[in-house]
Amino acid sequence: MHESGQNATVGGATYASERNGPMPTPVSERLPTQNRRMPVSSNPTHKRRTSQETREAVLAAARRLFFTKGFDQTTLMDLGEETGLSARGVILHFETKADIIATLLIRDYTARRAPMVERPQGSTHAQRILDFYFWMAREDAANFIAFPALWSVSARWSPTVEAEMNAALRRMREPVRSELSRGMAAGEFRGVDIQHADDMIWQSYQHGLRAVSVNGGTPAMAVPQVFKTLEALTA
Repeated sequence: MHESGQNATVGGATYASERNGPMPTPVSERLPTQNRRMPVSSNPTHKRRTSQETREAVLAAARRLFFTKGFDQTTLMDLGEETGLSARGVILHFETKADIIATLLIRDYTARRAPMVERPQGSTHAQRILDFYFWMAREDAANFIAFPALWSVSARWSPTVEAEMNAALRRMREPVRSELSRGMAAGEFRGVDIQHADDMIWQSYQHGLRAVSVNGGTPAMAVPQVFKTLEALTA
């Protein structure tokens, strides 16, 4: 032990020397906290994704895989491998694969804004509705490659997703209901419930898409089914 003034050094540590006092405390331990060098962690923490960020990652992977592999061929395990999750981890964010495709379609339908083009004088309301469905077919052309028609997955949607889908479809088809209302007022269509007529026309388009998906072709080839329904509604 080497003693110098009021300090003493033992084994390389410097202590404050106090006669008849308690066990000395190393001077280094009495330094203010802000003057000490804090140890640097050898395992820095990585930023974790939030639940919403994980959902977005799953949706992005699903859109990519549905286009490259197809909806039926893409598994939950595929989605997990793309996003760093287990298949169970994917299910924590989406109850079924059908809910994933529904979420993608809801976003697509919500973003669409139907342009009701001014037709020449004398055009009918039925022709305007056909215009709407030809526009729908053009918008559906890209998605149709990856997404099956709604009829093939709708039975597997959760109640919440089904309600969101129906709301998105109703908003998107508002121009059709407007034309039906005007057409009935003008005597062009028979006096039927507008909502029922709108649903009939939509279902005919979906049935047309089903036939196209089986036999081959493009969504535009489903529009003649809409024409047949409009003929049945014409007074």
